[in-house]
Amino acid sequence: MTVPARSKSELYDPEERYSILFQSAIDAIVSLDRNFRVFLINPAAERMSGYLASEIIGKTIEHQFPLRIRNRFYRILKNVAKLPDKKRQKPFGPIRLIRKDKSVLVSEVSISVTGPEGDFQYHVIIRDISEKHRILMELKRANQTLKRMDREKEELLEKLEEKVRQRSRLLANYYKAMKEELSLAKRLQSEILSVMPSVSGIEIHSAYLPMMEVGGDLYDFFEIRPGVLRVFVADATGHGIQAALLTMTIKGILESLKKKEVDPGELLTEFNYEYCRNFGNIGMFFSCFLADIDTVQRRIVYSSGGHPPQFFLSKDLVMGLDRTGSLLGLDSKNRYGIFSLTYQYGDRLFLLTDGIYEEFNSEKQQFGELSVQRILAEKFDEPMEETIPAILQALMDHLGGQKIQDDITALLISLNSPD
Repeated sequence: MTVPARSKSELYDPEERYSILFQSAIDAIVSLDRNFRVFLINPAAERMSGYLASEIIGKTIEHQFPLRIRNRFYRILKNVAKLPDKKRQKPFGPIRLIRKDKSVLVSEVSISVTGPEGDFQYHVIIRDISEKHRILMELKRANQTLKRMDREKEELLEKLEEKVRQRSRLLANYYKAMKEELSLAKRLQSEILSVMPSVSGIEIHSAYLPMMEVGGDLYDFFEIRPGVLRVFVADATGHGIQAALLTMTIKGILESLKKKEVDPGELLTEFNYEYCRNFGNIGMFFSCFLADIDTVQRRIVYSSGGHPPQFFLSKDLVMGLDRTGSLLGLDSKNRYGIFSLTYQYGDRLFLLTDGIYEEFNSEKQQFGELSVQRILAEKFDEPMEETIPAILQALMDHLGGQKIQDDITALLISLNSPD
């Protein structure tokens, strides 16, 4: 049997199309009569509310709203009916709805009104925005948290800035006090460096450059008897205040021993014993060079405790004066020998600490002993006062703008004929 073809009007029947859309809509749709009772509900609304159509048709839906918003909802329905254009209005929300199982969902609602005045039908479209609302609330909370963190950060920064200001003031006061103490220490150390003595036949030029405000080098001159000048040069281990304190200790022992009528070796032996006995437990050592220059016999007797080579200069000779014992402070039983030599008028002694040798430039090249020897030989026939400045200038050229890395002491002694 042949089924007659359906007419175009039948294929596009509006009521049938509305019914299909109503039943298949993703959003929940509930239609209410003029008394706000449900007369139509789609499957999406059943799923959303948890109620079957049979449980809700003919009833109001006020039980699905929290008490505080029921009256507001009904007022909205009435207000929409009064509008000239009763088509679907812009969604409003969020509104909390109560499901059958008492759980709550957050929704967004749109309303349209159909029918003649006095017999309006209200069509409520409900969209579940619970997840969207949850995300928005989390973003809001996160934003509030960030704002709170910003406030806390600002408060913390203010507190930190105040602490920094307080600490800066404390440090400034401490630095000022430290500078004053270092200035005093520098003046005191300058006082203990020997005033150049006036000994017939002896001319002395000197330079002292501490790496810091104070240093660990020490020198002293004193006439132990007429015509005999005793020269002492020492270099304490370390730099700065620690080394400077050690020089004060060395100076104290030296003052008690320096005028003894013994040779330099015996004097250093006793010096070492006294230092080890009184200060051996502090673990600090020093090198030193002690020489007696006899201007009557034109003779030099020296002893060197771990000190770098010093120089004896004559017209055709630059000779190193090597050590005759180890550093002082290592062992109280150490003994120190002597070496003696004669000189001619016009010869010189160049005494120094190893700070001159052990200066490195940016390429890790050491200034070294040979550089000092070369300048001493070149300047022998030049005016005596030019020698030490020439050595120091060559050293600064070698460093190329770098600061010195050790304390520097240089003494040039000319051995002349007594007037």
